[in-house]
Amino acid sequence: MESWVERLLQGIDLEAPDAALQVFLRIMGLVDWWLLLWLTLLCMAVGGLIGWRRGTFWRDVALAAALGPLGWGVSFLLPPPTRACRQCGWRNTLKVAACARCGGQLSVASGQGAAAPK
Repeated sequence: MESWVERLLQGIDLEAPDAALQVFLRIMGLVDWWLLLWLTLLCMAVGGLIGWRRGTFWRDVALAAALGPLGWGVSFLLPPPTRACRQCGWRNTLKVAACARCGGQLSVASGQGAAAPK
């Protein structure tokens, strides 16, 4: 570890005002940024597939972009989106067509409880 630090600090005057910036730039130069970019894009694509399957595409893309593969696990831990039944108010998943509580027909609209047609 000490040899690594010595190689990192080689040629840098620690008394100089910009020494911290020079050390930071050397450390950032060690990172393969293209690999990280492609890894992030891959994680976002997988997050998008998970979100598309669950009906939460943009949420899961954002989770994958922010957390990487951990975002995939968080996506599965978060509850799936629901919509309310017009008759009883019970929250049902988006995949069902009839209410699990009263059997009423669920609207295909946004799930925000749109008014019933007259």
